Amino acid sequence: MDTLRLVLVFLHLVGFAALLGGFLRQMQLRMMVIGRPVIIAAVAQFVTGAALVWIRTALDMSVADAKMIVKAGLDLAILLLAVAGVRARPPWMFYGVGVLAAAATGVAVFWT
Repeated sequence: MDTLRLVLVFLHLVGFAALLGGFLRQMQLRMMVIGRPVIIAAVAQFVTGAALVWIRTALDMSVADAKMIVKAGLDLAILLLAVAGVRARPPWMFYGVGVLAAAATGVAVFWT
């Protein structure tokens, strides 16, 4: 079970890297549209984050409930905004994904 937790942490970090990397790459190309890698990364972030909370609870490890609710809300908002942004393509949705990804990272790092 601990190995599964570590694999999920790894996949969660890969999802974060793909989310932020995809966003920054689109910025570099000056194409302010949400690409498929950002969608896949947003799904990975949401699913692996939820699985990590479940695993930690199953292993009787501590879970900061308020922090996890905020993180889940941010991850869900990123996912919904990314999916909607692919269809509608307004620039504010693209920037919203980047800002929310940075906010989720800030919550993960600074909320102890």
